[in-house]
Amino acid sequence: MTQEKKAPRWRKILLIVGIVLLVLLAAGFGGWQLLMQYFYRQYYQDAYQPLLISAEQIAPGPAEHHLDDVPWIASDIPACQSISLQMIAAQHGIVEPRRHFDFLMAFTYGASEIPGMVGFFPAGTDPEEGLRDAAPYLGLVRRYYTTDDPALYLQALRSYLAQGYPVRVALDMGALYGVEEFTAHSEVLVGYDAAGFFFYETVCWPPATCTPGERPAGEVGLYVPDERLLAAVENQRDQFSYPWRYSLTIFEPGPLVTDLGPVWTRLAEATLGGSAYGPRTGAAVIETVANQVEQQGPSFDVETTRLGLEAAVRFRRDNAQYLREAFPGEADLEQAAALFEQAAGHYQEALDAIADGIADSAEAARIATALRAAAAAERGVGAILEARGQ
Repeated sequence: MTQEKKAPRWRKILLIVGIVLLVLLAAGFGGWQLLMQYFYRQYYQDAYQPLLISAEQIAPGPAEHHLDDVPWIASDIPACQSISLQMIAAQHGIVEPRRHFDFLMAFTYGASEIPGMVGFFPAGTDPEEGLRDAAPYLGLVRRYYTTDDPALYLQALRSYLAQGYPVRVALDMGALYGVEEFTAHSEVLVGYDAAGFFFYETVCWPPATCTPGERPAGEVGLYVPDERLLAAVENQRDQFSYPWRYSLTIFEPGPLVTDLGPVWTRLAEATLGGSAYGPRTGAAVIETVANQVEQQGPSFDVETTRLGLEAAVRFRRDNAQYLREAFPGEADLEQAAALFEQAAGHYQEALDAIADGIADSAEAARIATALRAAAAAERGVGAILEARGQ
């Protein structure tokens, strides 16, 4: 078919799109919300690959059950997603440090903005995608199940636990512990009784009531009643506008993938940015914070940025350590590790400077300079990772 024959079809498509946009504009804010809901739904369908829970697939189990082959691993840094996978992988005989799962998920690499807040989180990927993409490198397949029916959801949780699956659940940590502040979080359920569930907390800091460390398989864990668990999962759904009310994740044995090319590409994307959906990601997020610090000076609210900097220092040192341990003698990755160390040093410099707030514009300028230097180091890492993925 010639280009001349194709052109009318494309003009028709553009005309239709234009009409739709005009209708949405005429509808005002409500129309814009409908458009955003459509894109959110498309993203979640494509990226999360949800499977609908059906009553037929739920096998009845005993009145109570507890898994005795999952270790309890908990940290004092916000790495709940990769720690969840670390515990589940250990049940399958894959015992690796958290840094290995960070790498496969691209979870603690890069940065993302915090919608509606000043500051950043030092991770640039959606953890749900990270769990999906990391699973084949562990010889596993990730299944993400959803439903709008609370009773069916609770039945499914108990059914999978009774079948021997630890169940990973995304939820609001605040609601889980009965406090108001929302915190997106990931937990691993390991048992149940008639009224609630036993779970292994992944991050032991307030409001969690546990101590960081590794405990042997079979620990009872913490307990949450049915209704509180449902509320915590619903809060997560409301915050992220999921098209479903409840979700759960399990992992099954599957084919093992060894080609790391896609992993390097995801790591580069997390570090350099360019996400088509959701909050902005990558080194540009750090540069934006630097600009805000410089512009606002002593009036800049340092609290949310402090948390991001604390995590960034530890994550970047962990990233450097993993590259050195997993790929010894590889010159490009040695260079990437050195750049990660440089970034950690610059984040620490900024963190030290905001310890007692920002005194004046001169101090704000020094903090901004440190953040821009960290962003430059991150870009250097991203270029190396990008070359690895090609």
